[in-house]
Amino acid sequence: MITLTIFVLILLAGVQGDIKIVDTLDGTMGQESCSRICSGVDKKYTGWYDSSNSPGKTWKIVSMRDCDFTSPPVVTVTSTGVSASKLCPSFTVYNLYSDIFRLYSVPDFTADKMRVHECKILWTAVGFVC
Repeated sequence: MITLTIFVLILLAGVQGDIKIVDTLDGTMGQESCSRICSGVDKKYTGWYDSSNSPGKTWKIVSMRDCDFTSPPVVTVTSTGVSASKLCPSFTVYNLYSDIFRLYSVPDFTADKMRVHECKILWTAVGFVC
């Protein structure tokens, strides 16, 4: 389902006028012709940290630098593991900037468990590039 959604978004990105951004987190709006949908998969099993502020939670910084956003975009994330016996948690986006974002696990999950489960982060960002 996620693959289909990303495929449809990519198809729509090639059709002029089909990307409409109604609002952003900080209210910064650009021209409609400057809107962009950018997505990626963070496949790195490194870079996970156990939170000292929120015990039981894990966090990671994900880069969107190749998207070239000029302001923080709207970001959606999900995760996938290697099998039904190695499920990965849901996440909340925190510290959102134009080029990176930090995410935190919603349920308790350790950094070691993220690596063992080989959790990949699938993300989509919608924002402005000019």
